[in-house]
Amino acid sequence: MNDKTDNQLWYANPESPEGINAADEIAAILRPNLSVAGWPAEAGSKALENYRPPEDATVVAHARKAGGHLIGMSRMSELGFGITGETAPRLLSESRCNVFLGTDGMGEARHTAALAGAWGFKPSFGIASTLGVIRLFSSLETVGVAAASPSRLKALAAALCQKDEADFSMRHDGLPDFSAPGKAASPGEVRIGILSEQISLLDESDKNAFESAVAGLVEKGFQVEPVSFPEYGNFRLVHHAMGAVEAFSSAGKYDGVRYGHRAETAGNWNEMYLESRREAFGALIKSYLFQGAWFQFKNYPAFEHAARLRARLIEQIRELLGRVDFIASPVRRGDRDASAAGSVDDVYGAFALTLPANVAGLPSLCVPGMVSHGDTDLGLQLTGGYLNDAQLLDFAETHLANA
Repeated sequence: MNDKTDNQLWYANPESPEGINAADEIAAILRPNLSVAGWPAEAGSKALENYRPPEDATVVAHARKAGGHLIGMSRMSELGFGITGETAPRLLSESRCNVFLGTDGMGEARHTAALAGAWGFKPSFGIASTLGVIRLFSSLETVGVAAASPSRLKALAAALCQKDEADFSMRHDGLPDFSAPGKAASPGEVRIGILSEQISLLDESDKNAFESAVAGLVEKGFQVEPVSFPEYGNFRLVHHAMGAVEAFSSAGKYDGVRYGHRAETAGNWNEMYLESRREAFGALIKSYLFQGAWFQFKNYPAFEHAARLRARLIEQIRELLGRVDFIASPVRRGDRDASAAGSVDDVYGAFALTLPANVAGLPSLCVPGMVSHGDTDLGLQLTGGYLNDAQLLDFAETHLANA
């Protein structure tokens, strides 16, 4: 594996051509928080500099078994928090690959797809193994994928979402069957809900683009109806409180002793620990970890309240998805640049539309080319009920592939 320099978009696999081979069904770029034996897996952070895992992550092994060709690894945001500095959207849009394998803790895979004009998918929580995946969030993050077509996306989901007996965090029963022939409902049988509280976050241009897409869905015969979710704003609050604590906990091992970068200038053990942590992380992730420490040690009741609130939100949104088949919105907001977010608040503002699926563990899909104004593709986001992953992908492949 070649080390990348500052002006490179990716680590290139020296054993493969730098681009798509037409014979390859899956030509994949990976986020470097997915372990590939012998490849750098630094997760965009100095905390993991020079780390090369001894074996493949389970999902990487599944991708290889399905005939996947691993081209290389993109640049990524530090420890996967947002997409600041990510190069995967450009690699996809320039057709350097036809598949992106990464993670989705706030909506990163769906945002990557929207920026690249590709299809993106976050599966239900617990149906894809995270063994060998360097995650920031333990209960909010899943493997996420983007691809050039819905059929390739479905084939990829079928390959990745399989049992892993070594991963005790995933479901071992009731997994969606992606390999079964799809039988999507007819348009008149499909109910699509539009959350008024979600759409109120859009500026005028984005709102007009989304309303145009909704009009197109109505023309196709789908039942589209406005629905309300009064507690919608709490998805962001819950993700922020719980995510910061989970991030602080997961990053605790990067102390220069157990894992990660070790400072060379410290005069004693305590200085070494503090200096190693100071050098290991960038300003954005540091501020997030500080917030997690505050919730964990100074205001733990707020974290407990967020956990109870999360349970209520999950119950409410699953009840809503018993009345409609999918919830539709844009993936991203045109006035918020997720790839250049410089503060924690900026990151959460940019991902405000995608957070609910992560908080509730629901499958969510990005459909390209339907919500756009000018040269800006916001991506159409469809979120389905828990474990209804196959139905969501069947619907998109049947009714939206040629939209």
